[in-house]
Amino acid sequence: MNKILGIGFVSIALLISACGQKDVSVANSGLSEQENIETAVAEAPQPQEEVAQPKTEEEIPSGTVVGSVYFDFDKYNIKPDMQEVVDQSAQKIKDANMNVLIEGNTDEFGSDEYNYALGTKRALTVKNALVVKGIAKDKIKTVSYGESKPICEEKTKACYQKNRRADVKLVK
Repeated sequence: MNKILGIGFVSIALLISACGQKDVSVANSGLSEQENIETAVAEAPQPQEEVAQPKTEEEIPSGTVVGSVYFDFDKYNIKPDMQEVVDQSAQKIKDANMNVLIEGNTDEFGSDEYNYALGTKRALTVKNALVVKGIAKDKIKTVSYGESKPICEEKTKACYQKNRRADVKLVK
């Protein structure tokens, strides 16, 4: 009885597997059996290799500054003329899908403690503005450098203005 059941199962399995096969006729082809097999294999549809799609966006390196928000002397509110920088920075952050580091900076006027506090306030103000623009709060870190990382060291009003900023950097 077991032998009959075993033969029945094998027959059913062969029938099912044969139904999924492509019918390849070799009758009257004039080729040897080996040549017929090789021809059938060559003509059978080949599996497609997965081709890597080119990146549509250029990858932005970690540490890239995507925006600098400049502030007035002894202030940490975002001026109306800096709002576009915040908007563009938010879009670049979304496009790059990276984390953000906001670096608060000041000019050289005031004590070290005061300038570190002011740099922190500037960085937090920009962070809050980016959160309003849809950037997740947990993707943004802030740091204050106070007056310790000037980008300009001349003793001019224009130079001092360049140092009163918060830089928005992309980081991994």
